[in-house]
Amino acid sequence: MRATVLATALVLAGCHAGDAGVLSGTEGASGTSGAAAETGTASATDGGAASAGGTGSSAFDVPPVCETPALDEQGLLEAGEQRPGVALPRCTRHRYFVVAAASSAHHVQVTADGPVRVSLRYPDDSGNEPPLAFAEGAGLVDVPLYAPRSGEFAVWIESEDGSPRTYDVAFACTAACDLETTRFPVLFVHGWTGFLQIGPVEYFYGVGEYLGDRGFPVFFPVLDPYNGHEVRGAQLAEAIDGILAQARARKVDVIAHSQGGLDARYVISTLGYGDRIDALYTVATPHRGTPLADIALGLQDGPAGTALAFLLETVGATGGFDSDAEASFWSLSETFVQGSFNPANPDDPRVDYHSWMGRTCLSELSCGDVVDAPILTGYEILTQVAGDNDGVVPVSSAPWGEYHGTVPADHFDEVGQVAGATGSQFDHLAFYLDRVRDLRDAGH
Repeated sequence: MRATVLATALVLAGCHAGDAGVLSGTEGASGTSGAAAETGTASATDGGAASAGGTGSSAFDVPPVCETPALDEQGLLEAGEQRPGVALPRCTRHRYFVVAAASSAHHVQVTADGPVRVSLRYPDDSGNEPPLAFAEGAGLVDVPLYAPRSGEFAVWIESEDGSPRTYDVAFACTAACDLETTRFPVLFVHGWTGFLQIGPVEYFYGVGEYLGDRGFPVFFPVLDPYNGHEVRGAQLAEAIDGILAQARARKVDVIAHSQGGLDARYVISTLGYGDRIDALYTVATPHRGTPLADIALGLQDGPAGTALAFLLETVGATGGFDSDAEASFWSLSETFVQGSFNPANPDDPRVDYHSWMGRTCLSELSCGDVVDAPILTGYEILTQVAGDNDGVVPVSSAPWGEYHGTVPADHFDEVGQVAGATGSQFDHLAFYLDRVRDLRDAGH
């Protein structure tokens, strides 16, 4: 039988960081989408192979016997995995998902007992656009995937004439196999970004380049530096929609620091994004609020003036922005989070929740980290009223979902601040590399 291959590729457009709600992304060494699929033709005799090579006619020009094949999901096909003896019913299309890093090369190989068509597509493609690559034939059908961006791709397998088939399928990496990726784009969501010398784009200091060089598809949406969950949550939702469209993805993963974790929970539960966020990892998020905010607002006994001045200085609020900052403190207070926010934002069972926390001390011998001078006041207040903390958030407030304990870091160290200078026992770059690898290993 004659077999024909057509391979095409789409190159994703870039996106520039800017105002609130605008996002920046890093993927692969260059930080942008990668190589395109090659095009070509190959022919094979009965029992032969179809693979990449020149041009030719397509069986898509022939009206199918089944106008609308039934879609049957087959799940994730891992690199190196083989599935033998798969039964394809009459008038049915099987859809697998595979994961590949930008600029890597993979092959999908299908050996069937009759003519089949195998196509590679973006996961959000419903069949209304040309595939990234396809091949058709009997015997061995080989379809190359030259990943134009990191993440998930869809593999469609169907009979050419709608007849039932039995086939073996395998997915293997053939080039640049040392690159790594998650299944879905990873959004890093910042908390308060008004630290006087820290801008929002570099909030997670050096993390974008460090992970992007390894192949991970990471993005950094920019939200208001201090505001309530309604405002920041709406901005985050808009950023998620933009990233899904830009990356041609079905879902995203979120790694959030501090208030960013509450914003993400608001987006999931109140705005209904549990179908678009696959996992939420939070670091030092005050899931039960921080008493610093309650004290500063006079809701709890303590040095209100000192606490308020500390928080205003910590978020970098000056002049006319003080009132906006104070309003954001309410959204982080124990009074609000425990009394209103948590009851209104229950976990979505479709989302995988995990949490981590930093802990700091006055002496490195005590817990492995010495609190940075700019947040010493917060540390001292919290130690008196809430015990162990990172200078802004109590350790007791951080657990949510599956809790993984503390790391030796204060609230600045947790994101590599200031300018990459952290304690001697904490490497923030290694910490976030471990987190995206956790996401990868969990199928996110």
